[in-house]
Amino acid sequence: MVSFLLTAFAPPPPDPTEMYEVVCRQFASHRTGYFRESIGSGSDPDAVMFNWGLGVVLSAENALARLDPSRKPRLVLVISMAETYWNPQGPVPGFDVNPGPPFPEDRYYDDNAWMAMALVESYEVTGDRHCLELAGKAIDYCLSGLDRSLGGGIYWRENHKESKNTCSNGPTAAACLAVYRHTKEPRLLAAAQDIYAWTKKNLQDPKTHLFWDNMRQDGSVDKTFWSYNTALMIRAAKGLAQATGQSRFGEDAAVMQRAAMAKWLKPAGVIDDETQFAHLLFENLDPGSFDYRQYAATLAASRNNEGLFGTRWGQRAGSKSQMLHQAAAIRALAVAELWSRAK
Repeated sequence: MVSFLLTAFAPPPPDPTEMYEVVCRQFASHRTGYFRESIGSGSDPDAVMFNWGLGVVLSAENALARLDPSRKPRLVLVISMAETYWNPQGPVPGFDVNPGPPFPEDRYYDDNAWMAMALVESYEVTGDRHCLELAGKAIDYCLSGLDRSLGGGIYWRENHKESKNTCSNGPTAAACLAVYRHTKEPRLLAAAQDIYAWTKKNLQDPKTHLFWDNMRQDGSVDKTFWSYNTALMIRAAKGLAQATGQSRFGEDAAVMQRAAMAKWLKPAGVIDDETQFAHLLFENLDPGSFDYRQYAATLAASRNNEGLFGTRWGQRAGSKSQMLHQAAAIRALAVAELWSRAK
């Protein structure tokens, strides 16, 4: 009874915007003008965060601006920051792992897919068509990683074409569909269908319906399961169902969702994976299919005394914290608040 009363009358957690401001005060580097990759034990205070993490920051800023339109100028600043990662060098321009010039010349196809999806949402929030156009260019880069080796599919990394990963294929299919919603370019729908089919054929476990990590050039498969791989294939399936009207894609999404929930959703509001992966599963599930408020509450309650989130969903931060995990947590909490307001 006492524990119930403590829970019932406990003050509500700070809103996602307040949480984010606490994080930004610790990670923003006034010297470099960028977010730090990490803080705490063993961190380089001048190390700028990688493009993957900045894509998650941009997605968090998008959600916060949806909650509070007065934040749009902040969102525009982060979009401008993201553009400094754009490497115009060929053979196809794309976002690099760090800003330049000079650029590190180390581009990842999945990084560009995450950024493309975030930029489409930025377009939806701001109305700035430049964001949509840049998302389209990032997709062009992603599609340049497609070839007929292994029967199709997109590589993970431009400089090391050693594997074709679910994390580069599912997000690219989803990104194609995100841009297609606004442009109706037939090539994007066709690409999404082809990539989705290849990934489902080659990287979906037929027993669990979850997705393995990657297929190597010799045809062997890394059968590790990460929640975001299945999450983005759920998103792609839903997008294809909407774009084509074909019920089979909706049926695929329902099967994947049940499998993902059985695998990763645990009691007490825990998603059993690292936050940068788990937040993508969280937001791509049907909010009516699980108690999302409980999962959001567990995540919010896991912040340490400095207001920082840990590596895994619901885990306290250790001696070193990454901006990637902070942005992922804020994105999830902002999405939860958007769902609540939509009811």
